[in-house]
Amino acid sequence: MTQHSADQQKIHELIKDIRFAMMATTETGRVVSRPMTPLLIEDDLTLLFITQRSTDVAQQADGQSVNLTFVDSGTFVSITGTGELRDDVELKKQLWNVATTAHTEGGPEDPENVVLAVVPDSASYWESDAAPVAVVSMLKAAVTDEKAHSGGHGTVDL
Repeated sequence: MTQHSADQQKIHELIKDIRFAMMATTETGRVVSRPMTPLLIEDDLTLLFITQRSTDVAQQADGQSVNLTFVDSGTFVSITGTGELRDDVELKKQLWNVATTAHTEGGPEDPENVVLAVVPDSASYWESDAAPVAVVSMLKAAVTDEKAHSGGHGTVDL
């Protein structure tokens, strides 16, 4: 990975091990979400997925604003960006795995299969404390009338 700002590195560290993201697109003014598996995070934090060209996600994301939501225990990350379809056969071969075989027809050479890249614009994250720490913080807040500390939050321009 090339040198990133501390904020970019923070986002990468938060999402790198999360297996699924909810990808939201718009369809005639409605927001539509579906689970997707990121297959690679490029150096510039562009996220790569495999889908088929004719799917609603490919058609709704290509050249449009999308949102990716990652959740794992007390970690929440929301990334906004622009979707982009890529037809690079070598890249498809690099990303291809058992899951892509199970969810698509044909292989990486099939022109119906494409890489859906999400080029990020910004990200927001929330990290909550571990459950025991959060409970103690809430109890302390209830007794002292102070706000509970709920972890870290930040917004990053990418």
